[in-house]
Amino acid sequence: MQKFDQQHDERRHQLQLSLEKARYEVDRARRQYDQVDPSNRLVAGELESRWNTMLERAAEIEQQLEALTHERHALSESQRLELLKLGQDLPLLWNHECASAELKKRILRTVLEEIVIGDDADRTNHLLVLHWKGGVHTELSVVRTRPGKKHCETSVTALELIEELWKVCSDQAIAATLNRLGFKTGGGKTWRLHSVHNARYIHRLNNYRKENAWVTVEQASKKLGVSHTVIRRLIREGTLPASQVVMSTPWIIDRKSLTLAAVQTAVEAVRSGRQLPKRDPKQPEFPFK
Repeated sequence: MQKFDQQHDERRHQLQLSLEKARYEVDRARRQYDQVDPSNRLVAGELESRWNTMLERAAEIEQQLEALTHERHALSESQRLELLKLGQDLPLLWNHECASAELKKRILRTVLEEIVIGDDADRTNHLLVLHWKGGVHTELSVVRTRPGKKHCETSVTALELIEELWKVCSDQAIAATLNRLGFKTGGGKTWRLHSVHNARYIHRLNNYRKENAWVTVEQASKKLGVSHTVIRRLIREGTLPASQVVMSTPWIIDRKSLTLAAVQTAVEAVRSGRQLPKRDPKQPEFPFK
């Protein structure tokens, strides 16, 4: 406690010296402003700006000094014993419900002398040596980040979704889909058009859109001249092959599948008003000889 009081007094003394200097600078700036010719607006304006800056600086130091004065208060005997107990049990202090991040930083600066970082022989791990205040050393080994690999990586599932959805979706639509499914970027942020583009560029994902070989349900319905409901029914029945990366994402249809004989027959039946017998996709069909 005596060390804490001493540090508190030293900080207060430093602030008092800073305040005296700031007040001197304020008085000096005021005298310079009073001596300038008012008709010289350029010089007068510059000196007035300096004067205002010095006033703000002095006011800031006064606030710090006032806050430091209110910060110090006498501790009761029970509070003093509790602080001593916490000082003897570092894990208890670290995990205490009132221990903020700022307090933990102060703890580390108090108990650690320095941290020396090196690499092992094959440069696959960082070797850390922690020098504690009491002279004890602790060695740690941390896996190095591979060249070209960021600490915050986009999940593999998100990359697979981007690559697959790019067959039929724009970057904006992909970003909206990823956000709807609850995926985050490597930095923990929501997806945007540019973040989808960057992920595709950084991870060298396949550019399927250049092939123009896949269509959506909407595009297939326009191509075949039937409604979306018909296309979805053909997919559900297994007549029209289609893939879906995960639930609630767009169906991806190979453009060549639209020319299959079974698909064309089903489409012609819809156009002519005929109703083909329903088929169960779980029941295989065997050709008659």
